[in-house]
Amino acid sequence: MTSLDTLAGAGWRAVRPGTERVVRVRRAEGSDREALARMFDRCAPSTRYSRFHGPVKAIPERYLAEALSGSPFHHALVACPPPVVNTDTDLAPAPAPDAVVPTGEVVPTSGVVPTGEVVALASCRLIDEGEAELGVLIEDTWQRHGLGTRLVSDLVTYASGIGLRVLEAQLLVEQSWIAGLLRPYGTCRVRPACCRRLQGCARTAW
Repeated sequence: MTSLDTLAGAGWRAVRPGTERVVRVRRAEGSDREALARMFDRCAPSTRYSRFHGPVKAIPERYLAEALSGSPFHHALVACPPPVVNTDTDLAPAPAPDAVVPTGEVVPTSGVVPTGEVVALASCRLIDEGEAELGVLIEDTWQRHGLGTRLVSDLVTYASGIGLRVLEAQLLVEQSWIAGLLRPYGTCRVRPACCRRLQGCARTAW
């Protein structure tokens, strides 16, 4: 069985080759609750709606409790940027691209958030034997940098390692790009939705 902590806890890595955005992807923990609430507050209303398919004012408590529980039925990852350099009690400006701080960690010059913050949450929740539902929320300033691709890849690797064979995601009409994230991992089909605001359900099987 693949260990999620072994997979995701190796350390800081560039989101994708050639980018200055650096994150550590690790398993979500109960201590992330407040950081996730702050991340949610930094997200635009449209980003929140796209993830939860409704005008929610906070991450739904039932979902959050399951994602942070360490339950074998709900596997969750968070993405954390490196710490901001401190000088005494004040936050120092971010260094030049690819500069190495005293701890040896690379700090990005854009998308900087305070130390201890979270910029993305991704999870797969078991919904049937061998099947799980995928969900991804990424802070607006960290979107379009390859972080969604990175998180989905890590979750697919873990899911296949524990015997899952199908991932699915509910799509809004404007979210056909999510099916594109799933296609590299197997046969991907989009089933029609039962209501107008949803395009359908993308399922990938391997």
